[in-house]
Amino acid sequence: MSLYQTLSILGIGGTAGVCVLHYLAIGRRMPRPGLGRPSVLRYNLWERFLHLVLLVLFLVLAVTAYWAAIGWGGPMVGYSLMIHTTCGAVFAVVVAAMLITWAAGNAFGKHDCRWLAKGGPWSTRDDLPAGRFGAGDKIFFWIAGLLTLVLLLSMLLSMVPIFGTAGQHLMYDVHRYAALVLMIMTIWHAYATTLMKPGGLTAILRGRVTAGWAKVYHPLWGGRSEEAAEADADAEDAEETTAD
Repeated sequence: MSLYQTLSILGIGGTAGVCVLHYLAIGRRMPRPGLGRPSVLRYNLWERFLHLVLLVLFLVLAVTAYWAAIGWGGPMVGYSLMIHTTCGAVFAVVVAAMLITWAAGNAFGKHDCRWLAKGGPWSTRDDLPAGRFGAGDKIFFWIAGLLTLVLLLSMLLSMVPIFGTAGQHLMYDVHRYAALVLMIMTIWHAYATTLMKPGGLTAILRGRVTAGWAKVYHPLWGGRSEEAAEADADAEDAEETTAD
């Protein structure tokens, strides 16, 4: 078994195990917003489309890559390599669109330092300061963008002998280890935005959350969003009254 094969099994399996342990020890004891009508817009149609495309492409890339890496410890061949290479190029373009779309919302602020100082995902407190995106989301966002750039450049450089055969092998190693880091981070991110925050998956699929969800998990954004939701509701009531 190769070193990368071993690290892939330990990294992916270990991260999944950490998520399970975190949920059993901390995740279940975190504040819950309760029930309510999903009236606060969290993601518009374009943002939901981005999420969906990124998810599908990432799953295809992960399956084609780690079916080979873990399955037989060798490089991809045949159709799996063709699918992986094609989807990888599209994934890079979609990630660029992601960065443009959410860059402003993922700018760091002073409250992000307070979020980290209070324990972040390891805390069960109900007063963690978070805007539309929490500090953990922002860290993942920027590192994922950087890793995607590394993956794209290393893939391209590994295909041409600019630095000789040794350079191509080096770029191949850079590519697969960067992919492993992104894989590990994405598993945690998926857990942190769904099971750790029930209702997160619904927000990605339907675009809306309850006012309670917004205030519990993203209080600095939730208060403003609730005001906007109330304004929309008042406007709808006014239109119905006028129609009557």
